[in-house]
Amino acid sequence: MTSRERAFTALDLKKPDRTPADYKAEPDVNERMMAHFGVAEYEDLLKKLQVDVRRLNPKQIGRFNRDLGDGIFEDYWGIRSTHLKASHGSYDMHVHTPVWDAQSVEDLQKHDWPWPDIFDYSVMKEQRDGWDDYLVMYEGADLFTRPCILRNMENVMLDMATNPEMVHYLLDKFTSFYCEDVNRAFEATGGRIDIYCEWSDFGTQRGLLFSIPMWREFIAPHLKRFIDTVHAGGAKFMLHSCGAIRELIPDFLELGIDALDPIQVAAEGMNPARLKAEFGDRLCFHGGVCTQTTLPFGTPNEVREAVRDRVATLGKGGGYILSSSHDISADTPTENVLAMFEMELR
Repeated sequence: MTSRERAFTALDLKKPDRTPADYKAEPDVNERMMAHFGVAEYEDLLKKLQVDVRRLNPKQIGRFNRDLGDGIFEDYWGIRSTHLKASHGSYDMHVHTPVWDAQSVEDLQKHDWPWPDIFDYSVMKEQRDGWDDYLVMYEGADLFTRPCILRNMENVMLDMATNPEMVHYLLDKFTSFYCEDVNRAFEATGGRIDIYCEWSDFGTQRGLLFSIPMWREFIAPHLKRFIDTVHAGGAKFMLHSCGAIRELIPDFLELGIDALDPIQVAAEGMNPARLKAEFGDRLCFHGGVCTQTTLPFGTPNEVREAVRDRVATLGKGGGYILSSSHDISADTPTENVLAMFEMELR
């Protein structure tokens, strides 16, 4: 099978010739892995690891990472952050934005909301033209977590109880942007996008961030609108949510998702074998190799054992794409990354 045939077989809940694999890692890991293989291009790294997925990206042409001084940068949504170094790698810490202070829909309307004109989508055709043998993914929409960063998570939670119209206005702004974004991507590629991945987090390590009725009232309608837009363009839909989100999976399926990422196995209720038994006849799983414990702190043999288990459980009969449960972090040893992608395990 080609990589594309292999991944589509898994998405169709059938068993391919081997388990398809995806790769996602922090920039520091990419640089280290490229150095390990002696390659200068990211594409060559993916080929060395025999990864079956490729990702499209439009070109940024404005409004990105504006320097506000004092080490604070603002992205195109107006989210502000400062860049901090850690013992391994680095990360962004989000800081106060004016949207945190909004008290009404009228206040939110004053924000300088972006539109997809800040991207040049024409470059995506050339990207897509070289990947006929791979599963081609577009991603980046975030209909909940990114709005919560812009508005502040605590404020959004309070708004759900006291100012529901503010929550709907906020989420509608993000949903409208991303619906237009994906439609422009479909147009630029001639509709040749195989799958879209939306990023939101609805769970903590132990349970949901909110009640199921609140999720259905505030998030489901906007997510449904976006899923329908993606399906109308001819692509499958993968939902990303970290955390203990087992209780929401029936709702995800009702909304029409085709695949679920990242299967955070360390969270409560996310046992791979149980998830497969309950939902494997309706849902493709993507992820499952733990970035909290196994990849950064395990031995290569423990990584191999985790991969064997995911392939045997989530991949039983098909319906599984091997990947990490989040971007592989900078504290993950090179030998553990290599162990995860060994062909004999797949």
